[in-house]
Amino acid sequence: MTDVPEDLVRAVHLAARATPAPAADLARVHRRVRTRRRRRLVGTAGAVVVLVTLTGGAVPLLTANPPASPPPAGVTGPVATPAPATPPPVQRLLIAGGGGTWQAPGGTEIGLVSGTADEVLSDGSVRRHPVPAGWEQTVALPDGRLVGLRLTDLLPGVTREDGPDVAGLSVELVVLAADGAVRQRREVRRPGRTVKLVGADQRVAYLTRDEGLVAHDLATGREEVLLRSAAIGVDLLRATLDVGGGRVAVRAALERPDCRIDVLALAGGQRTGRITAPGDCGFRLSPDGSRVAVTYRARPAGDARRHEYRLAVYDVRGGVRGTDVPVGTARAGAGPVRGGTWGTAWSDDATVRVVWADLPAEPRRVYPVAEVCTVVTVRVQ
Repeated sequence: MTDVPEDLVRAVHLAARATPAPAADLARVHRRVRTRRRRRLVGTAGAVVVLVTLTGGAVPLLTANPPASPPPAGVTGPVATPAPATPPPVQRLLIAGGGGTWQAPGGTEIGLVSGTADEVLSDGSVRRHPVPAGWEQTVALPDGRLVGLRLTDLLPGVTREDGPDVAGLSVELVVLAADGAVRQRREVRRPGRTVKLVGADQRVAYLTRDEGLVAHDLATGREEVLLRSAAIGVDLLRATLDVGGGRVAVRAALERPDCRIDVLALAGGQRTGRITAPGDCGFRLSPDGSRVAVTYRARPAGDARRHEYRLAVYDVRGGVRGTDVPVGTARAGAGPVRGGTWGTAWSDDATVRVVWADLPAEPRRVYPVAEVCTVVTVRVQ
């Protein structure tokens, strides 16, 4: 199969992993509709994904345990005490990223795509949350709620000039209950301006607008500017952000060859740490904001076709890297979109889960990430 140039591989990789574009025009609504139609055609999520546990960068230690054998007929004994329930993870693990496809020789479409709101549960099963049409930028709260933006064309079939000032476009901030019922909805679009959802907690949703990072009160709709882009020298609408523990982690630009992440206090914007990781990356703040889990892509020396994906955990203060372990390996040559990491979450203060997915050795169609993914669990130092 024809090799794909490395610069194209990197460009598609960045596009697939990039934070969703700000909601500002009708073109985005129509792209979302086409994408949802295609994803419905490629099949449903697999019931259970493979579970792998790593510790200290060693080797896989365990997979999902087989069910226990029933006792022989007629044998009785003391009733076993049920094992204590596993506490729910402090951060929910969503399959993110979007993905991409390409035309293989012969015209077959091949690729990986993620769902709109697919979640990997603690037992390894994948739940595809029901969400309204036009839904994107999902944030999952610990209490079971989902927060997202819903984009709606209010004048379907009416031709008009597109852009931030286009008439007939609605951008709502929507909160869904665990059963999918709409609990809150509020228009957040300002004509001529852009908006993006980057996080949420029990009280507020974190939006980026032209002026910077904004806390939007879920109960009242009142907004407060927390960080101004001009004050910190970063266009927060173009940046990749993660909010947690009273801090925000910011990757200012995807054009850098490395991954530089600044961690700032939400109150006042003081920089509390800077982390530099190699290569393309994704990241997730720990719940208390003291550490950052970073997934990145490395190319081992001597093998230009092999792409190794790793998880590293950094202390915010000092930027010291502790745990650094492999989570998966993909090989170039089958097309510009191959394997990668598709979501990261902290289960507790010492455990990180990562979604890894790759195409089969001989891909023949477009695959949902939920169908082919593996969850790697890492005990961090």
